[in-house]
Amino acid sequence: MTEMVPWDEFKAAMKEESRRRRESNLQSADPEGWTKHTEWHWSRDLNGGRLDYWPSRNRFRWKGKTYSGDVKGFIRKREK
Repeated sequence: MTEMVPWDEFKAAMKEESRRRRESNLQSADPEGWTKHTEWHWSRDLNGGRLDYWPSRNRFRWKGKTYSGDVKGFIRKREK
């Protein structure tokens, strides 16, 4: 068995942290109003355009542009 060097330990720790964050994002996402294509890809209609959402990554795409962050706030601003 090979010994892990500090860089390999760091990469493994970051990979695990990223996995935990994605799992947490997925668990906290609210599926109400979304069409679930897969566990990781949802979509809905927003002002005549398709809004694609990847809850595990907390990213969404609307009108050809990709965003990250608060998708609920993004929707609220455009549904007025």
